[in-house]
Amino acid sequence: MGKLFKRTATLPDWLIAFIWLSILAAIWSGAVRFLKIPDYILPGPEQVVGFISSKPGYLLASTASTLTVIAVGFCCGVAAAVPVGFLLGKVRWLERALYPFVAFLQGMPLISVIPVLIIWFGYGLVPTSILVGFSVFFPVLVNAIAGIKNVPDRLYFVTRTMGANPLQTFRYVDWPTTLPYLMSAARIALAIATTVAVVSEFLAANDGLGYVALIGSRHRDTVQVIAVVVITALVGVLLNTISLLLERKLMRKYRD
Repeated sequence: MGKLFKRTATLPDWLIAFIWLSILAAIWSGAVRFLKIPDYILPGPEQVVGFISSKPGYLLASTASTLTVIAVGFCCGVAAAVPVGFLLGKVRWLERALYPFVAFLQGMPLISVIPVLIIWFGYGLVPTSILVGFSVFFPVLVNAIAGIKNVPDRLYFVTRTMGANPLQTFRYVDWPTTLPYLMSAARIALAIATTVAVVSEFLAANDGLGYVALIGSRHRDTVQVIAVVVITALVGVLLNTISLLLERKLMRKYRD
C-alpha cells in the first residue's frame, strides 16, 4: 500500500484528480444499485452524465454565466479588500476604529441582502456579483491585515537605513511578505465565491447554474439538480487548480 501511494504521488495533479473522481463515481454507482435507491431520490452517475451530454449547449452557457458572476465578484472583492487591508494593517488607530464595523458587515447574512439588491438593481449580473464580492472581501481583508502585521520590524529598519521610499518599501517588503497570506485567502475566497454565486442565482438571476438547479427543483427533476451539483463541483476543482498554479508561479518568482 505504501508503494502504491508513493507511485501515485509522482503522477500529475490532473491525473490524480481524475483517478479520485473515477473512484467516487464507481462508489456512487455501486451504492445506488446495491441499495436500490430510487431515481427520484438519487440518480446514478450514468443518468447524470447522460443528462449533461444531452444538453451541452444549455449547460455550457449556464456555466459561463456563473463563471462570469464569480469572476466579476471575485475581482471586485479582491480589488477592494487588498488596499483596505493594507491601510488598516498599517494604520493601527484606523483598524481599531473601523474593525467593529467590518465585523458587523461580515456577520450580516448575505441572503438577507438579496431582496434589497433586487429592488435596487433588478435581476442579473449586478446583484449576484455584489453578493460574491461581499463574500470575497472579508477573508481577503482579514488575511491582508494579518500579512502586514507579520512583516518583521527589522525589514522596515533596513529599508529606512537604505533610504527606500514608501513605494519601494511596499514593493520589496510589504507585498512579498503579504503575498502568501493573500494567495491562501484567494483560494478560500474562490470556494466561497463559487457557492455564493450559485446560491444567489437561485433568487436574483434568470440564468446560470443556480437558476438551472432552481428550475430542476420546481419540476422535481433530481437528475437536473444533481447535474448542477456535479458541474459546480468540477468548476470548483478547476478554479482551485488554477489558483494553485498561479500561487506556485508567483511564489517561485518572489523566491527567485
